[in-house]
Amino acid sequence: MKKLIVPFMFAMILGVAMASHSFAADDMAAPGTQTVKGDLLKIDGEYYVVKDTAGKEVRLHVDKTSQLDGTFKAGDKIEAQATDKGHASSVKQAKPKM
Repeated sequence: MKKLIVPFMFAMILGVAMASHSFAADDMAAPGTQTVKGDLLKIDGEYYVVKDTAGKEVRLHVDKTSQLDGTFKAGDKIEAQATDKGHASSVKQAKPKM
């Protein structure tokens, strides 16, 4: 019985370490991505023009590979995950601040 305690403790520590590592990975965005939050100014074909919270206009490419959470129109507040080259991987309605 005493011989099993050390391997069991090692397995427990390893399990906790791996679980905490996987939870931390979920919080991180993919490398090379940015979050763009702001007002959708217009939809120009496959491009969404967004005025971000800093007042800068950002042009995002949206195509069939982009994950859209609903339909959007000019004036909507949106939040998008985009690559550094401006391709939106996902777009959703922005949550209002409380």
